[in-house]
Amino acid sequence: MAALTAWLVPQRPDDTGAWKGHVLGAGLLEQADLEYDQLQIGKEYWLNLPQATNASGEPVTITKAQFVSLPKGLALIGYKVVSTKDTEGYGMGVLEVESPGDDVTGLPERTDTFTVKSHKPADWYHMVRFKVAGPVTDDTSLCRFWYQQGEVKYWQDLRCVNQLRLAKE
Repeated sequence: MAALTAWLVPQRPDDTGAWKGHVLGAGLLEQADLEYDQLQIGKEYWLNLPQATNASGEPVTITKAQFVSLPKGLALIGYKVVSTKDTEGYGMGVLEVESPGDDVTGLPERTDTFTVKSHKPADWYHMVRFKVAGPVTDDTSLCRFWYQQGEVKYWQDLRCVNQLRLAKE
């Protein structure tokens, strides 16, 4: 009953004016814990955020997504939105940055915002670029998405567990 009451009672908007939402899902990542144990100090990598899925009957426009926090040892460089058409689908995992100018192996950033049709996964997803600055002992756990449905702005946290560790020597 408490969960139903919390869902029905409007929450206060955050400092951006967005209300807490509940229509997004993270597909396979909602149950998966991704592991990568080959990080090297001083190197840069790309990591995917979940491919948002719209569980509602109305389209939503994703305006931003990011990790709620990156573990100690990882330094944020930036985010990029890429298309599943450019990557031949949604690919989960970690990619090593190949050169200083590597922008996910040359993929174009086609948009900052994108619309997700009702009851469909997005055709776009966010990636984060980070540098390994030291040992990593914690995991990522939540990704925050900001979106708009109609004239109302929302934010929602989705589970996104990544166990990132240094390579064993």
